[in-house]
Amino acid sequence: MKSHTKSTDLFRRGRAVLPDGVSSPMRSFSQVGGTPICAASAKGATITDVDGNVYIDFLNAFGALILGHAREEVVEAVARQASMGMVYGLSTALEYELAEKIVASTPSIEKIRFVCSGTEAVMTAARIARSHTGRSLLLKFGGAYHGHSDALLASPSNLGANGARTKGSTQGIAESLNREVLLCEYNDEEQLAALFSAHGDRIAAVLVEPFATNMGFVKPQPGFHRLIRELCDRHGALFIFDEVVTGFRFHFGGVCNSLGIDPDLVTFGKIIGGGAPIGAYAGKTQFMQHVAVGKKVFQSGTFAANPLTMAAGNAALDVLSRPGFYGELEEKGAWLEAAITSQFAARRIPYHVSRHGALAGVAFRDSREPMKSYRDVKTQDYEVFKKVHARMLERGFLMPPSLEEPIFISAAHSRDDLTSFADALAESIQLFTTGRTALGGRPATLS
Repeated sequence: MKSHTKSTDLFRRGRAVLPDGVSSPMRSFSQVGGTPICAASAKGATITDVDGNVYIDFLNAFGALILGHAREEVVEAVARQASMGMVYGLSTALEYELAEKIVASTPSIEKIRFVCSGTEAVMTAARIARSHTGRSLLLKFGGAYHGHSDALLASPSNLGANGARTKGSTQGIAESLNREVLLCEYNDEEQLAALFSAHGDRIAAVLVEPFATNMGFVKPQPGFHRLIRELCDRHGALFIFDEVVTGFRFHFGGVCNSLGIDPDLVTFGKIIGGGAPIGAYAGKTQFMQHVAVGKKVFQSGTFAANPLTMAAGNAALDVLSRPGFYGELEEKGAWLEAAITSQFAARRIPYHVSRHGALAGVAFRDSREPMKSYRDVKTQDYEVFKKVHARMLERGFLMPPSLEEPIFISAAHSRDDLTSFADALAESIQLFTTGRTALGGRPATLS
């Protein structure tokens, strides 16, 4: 058994000065139980905790580290910049360089601005949409997470009517904001059309994750995004693609490129910062001009486009732009999917694996059908996942501490890493499902 004595002591110490001992809730492992681990160092595909335990990392800072930990080019760029100053409160050539790379990568965008987090990026994009349209309603999808700004954590006014579920419910939000958000089930075209029919002249924007990465991993159904685009055009609403997770993950640029969708505004984060804090909102000039000095929308930040992050982001994108990078990443994703599928078949585990590029998700439910909405996500066996998560830690694999986060593959993972992860995952699931009845009512091993 691995020892977690130092992690336990540190979190006990942290609870004296931090709620739950953490500054971001998932670090407390509240959704998976057990002792949360405290990191000491990381390199490549591995992370080491303060007790000296080493894990192959499939959390990868919730997707920010597509290159793995401490990539040499990024470390050198940050160290070089740090020696010349960490923050100036002024613009830098690095800022313009990174902006040019991102704008050139994605035809849907003409201008971009940097902020410090995905939350800030989506918050500002929504503010632009409301300013541009003169409307107040925002439409989002059940199970989506667009950061913790008030408007996007509000409990929608139509929640009881359509049965979709919100995520990240919280107190402390003005009741008036609850009336300014509509909720639709992801991939439910009929419900989406009905909401536009009833509220179309009041909808300022639709916000969507092109792939739902805050439900584990849920793919869009064919035609889903095109319908959103058509309805927004018909009713005069803006279409916001939240690519904080998907941007630069599957190819160089926004995933809207490969999906053939032309959103009005796009938000980025995670990968474009090379592991440093970042967010960005981008889009057509006519919308982005709202934040120009003297215009209608205000946004500011001391650490926005700070030189350390810009240095890291430029270095990371230089690596991502190398020929063959995304082809190799796709091969790794396909290898993991095949390995998990093979292990599940050999052990008669009736779970479904979904994947796109270097993102994957396992549906912890007695069904080989892919999940299509948050309603499906909530049919999973969360108790089995908690046990599997603990078992995987013991086996030396770090997974996201939530069933509603995907498996993140990085360029640093080797085929041996992926194969051993698939074997350990299948073994762990089988250990906690054999002999019990799964959600569909059949024995979980189908033996």
